[in-house]
Parts: sequence; structure tokens; C-alpha cells
Amino acid sequence: MEYDVDADSPKIEKFLTSLMPSFIEQLGLVNSKRAVLVKVTKDLEDDFQGATHNIELADCYLVLIKAPKRVTPISIMEMATTLAHEMVHVRQLAKGIMKFAPNEVRYWKGKRYTKKTKYLDMPWELDAFSKQEILLRRAIDTK
Repeated sequence: MEYDVDADSPKIEKFLTSLMPSFIEQLGLVNSKRAVLVKVTKDLEDDFQGATHNIELADCYLVLIKAPKRVTPISIMEMATTLAHEMVHVRQLAKGIMKFAPNEVRYWKGKRYTKKTKYLDMPWELDAFSKQEILLRRAIDTK
């Protein structure tokens, strides 16, 4: 899987870029033909730390990570955790476990979920939260 990380801060960009090979390998995405573009941006709603979009037209996944107000070791680790979480969503999409449909409908393992589903009742979020810390720790341990 090809990837690119774009951030205004060279320090953030370098660190997040260094994690991507491990995330891709751990999540079984090495042979995926679609690319991932990771963009660190201030243009996310206040209650979002990250988001993953399936950009079919460009045959890629777009992962947005909220830029911190201040770059600190803690804020960089928070972004790394968010990136690990969002990369689990990339895996879910790449493997067909989760699918996007119109009107914010999602399918998880064939079951339909609407936007009325509470955030922590969404199985794709439970899956991502359960894996993000392990992914990140393994990525850092292999550095």
C-alpha cells in the first residue's frame, strides 16, 4: 500500500510517516492496491479528532487528523493514536468489513447502521478503539 503524510509541521509529518509502514503491515494492508493520503488539518469539526473517507474516484483513502493548537510530545502522541484508530477504519474499508452508503448509512459485516446509532454502539468504532493502542505500541517498539 502506498501512502503519503502531509502536515504543516515537519516534526509531525516525520513522526506520523515513520509509523505508517508498521500500521500497514500489522493491519495486513501491504498488498492493497489503493493508496492512503494522511492529511493533518485544522479543518475538522471540534468533536472530531480524525476521519476516514473512501475516495473511490481517486482510488484512495483520505485520513484526516486534527492538527493540535500547540505541537507538544503529548499532542503528537494523541495524533499518532488517532492515526492508528483511523488506519483500522482503512482496513475495515479495504477488506469490505465496513461499507459507506448514502445518507450516512454504513454497513458492518452486512448489517445496516444509520446515523441514529450512538457513536460507542458503532461496531467499527469499537473495533478501532480496541486495536489503536496495540497498533501504536507495536509501531513504536519496532522503531
